[in-house]
Amino acid sequence: MKKIHICLVSGQPIPNLIPLRMEEFAPDKVILIVSSDMTIPAVRMARIIRDWGIAVEEKSIEPYSLDAARSTFLDILAEIENEDVILNVTGGTKIMAFAAFEVFREMKRPIIYIDTQGKQVQILSPKAGVIPFKGAIKVKPYLASYGQNIIDDGRKDYSVVHHHRPFMDALVKNIDEYIDGIRTLNGYLAPHRSTRTFPLDIDVGGNLVDSKFGAILSLCQENGLVGIADNGLLVLPDLATVEFLSGGWLEEYVFDTVSSLSPADLRMGLKVEWDQKGSKQPTNEYDVVFTHENRLYLIECKTKRFMGKDKEESNDNPIYKLESLKEAAGGLYGKGMLVSYQRLTDAQKRRLAANRLEFCDGPALKNLKDKVKQWIK
Repeated sequence: MKKIHICLVSGQPIPNLIPLRMEEFAPDKVILIVSSDMTIPAVRMARIIRDWGIAVEEKSIEPYSLDAARSTFLDILAEIENEDVILNVTGGTKIMAFAAFEVFREMKRPIIYIDTQGKQVQILSPKAGVIPFKGAIKVKPYLASYGQNIIDDGRKDYSVVHHHRPFMDALVKNIDEYIDGIRTLNGYLAPHRSTRTFPLDIDVGGNLVDSKFGAILSLCQENGLVGIADNGLLVLPDLATVEFLSGGWLEEYVFDTVSSLSPADLRMGLKVEWDQKGSKQPTNEYDVVFTHENRLYLIECKTKRFMGKDKEESNDNPIYKLESLKEAAGGLYGKGMLVSYQRLTDAQKRRLAANRLEFCDGPALKNLKDKVKQWIK
C-alpha cells in the first residue's frame, strides 16, 4: 500500500513541503492539485519533490467552484481508494480547501494542516492531534520553491573563519576604538574590489597621522593581513584580503555566530538566479542565509554608512534590498535582519521595524548571538 499526499498548490509552497521531510508522514507519491494560475509554483514544487526521490503527479482543478472541486477530489479518491491517502489542506483557495476537507472527512481519510507559527502539524481528522516539526527544509530547496536557483554555493572553506576570529572579535569588542577607522579603510578599499593585479599598493600616507585610522591599520598588521611600507603605502597581498577588510569580515563574524546556534542549514555569500522568463535571468547574492525549523532567515551585513532618504527605493539601499528579498525568497515564513557595524539612524530603525525586519547595529553587535537566538525563537 502506497502512502500518498494530496497537496493544494498555492503561492506559499513551504507548508506543502514540510510534512514530506517528516518521518511520520513521508510519502511514496505526491499528487499536486493545481489551478490554472498556479502552474509555475507547481512546476517548482514538483522538481523539488522529485529531487527528494518522491513520485509526483499533477491534477487540475476549478478553484472557485465548490461542486467542481468536490468532483475532482471524489474522482481522485476513487482512483486510489486502496492506498494510504493523506490530505494536506493548508494551501489552495478557500473553496478548494473547503471542498477537499468535506470530501476527505466524509470518506474518513486523514487530514492535516501545517501550523508554521506554532511549528507543528495539526491532525484535523479523523482524530485530532498535534505533532511538532521534525523535518528540516534546507536552503537550496527552500529558495528553489520560490524560483531562486543556486548558481554559486558561496564560501566552501570555512576554516579561514576560525583563523580570522581574533581579528573580528577585536573589531566588535572595541568597536568605539575602530568604528571611524573602518570607515576610512572602506573608503580606500572600495575602488579595488574588482582589481586583479596583486600585491596592491595604496597610498594612505596622508592619513597615517590619524590615530583612529592608525589603530585599525595596527590591528590589521598584528593579524598579518596587510603591510605598511616606509613610503606610506598600504600593501594588500590578494583580492581575498581586500574583500575581507572591506566588509567580508562582518559576514564571517555573523556566519560564525549563527553557526554556534546549530541551524538546519547555513550558507555565506550564496548567489542565486531567478527562474523568470526573459533572455537574462536576474541574480542576487545573500550575505548570510540559513534555515531553522522550516523558516528561511536572511541577514544583510554592512560595515559602511548608507546615507540618503530611507524611502528611496534603490538597490544600493540595504533596507530596501532586505525588504524585497525577504518576501521574494522566504515568502510569508521568511525573516530578515540587518547587521550594521555603523550605528543606524532612528529613521532607519523605524523603517526596519515597520517592515518587521530585525536589526543589530553598533555596540549591540557584542550581543549578536543572544539577538539571533531570540530572533529564531
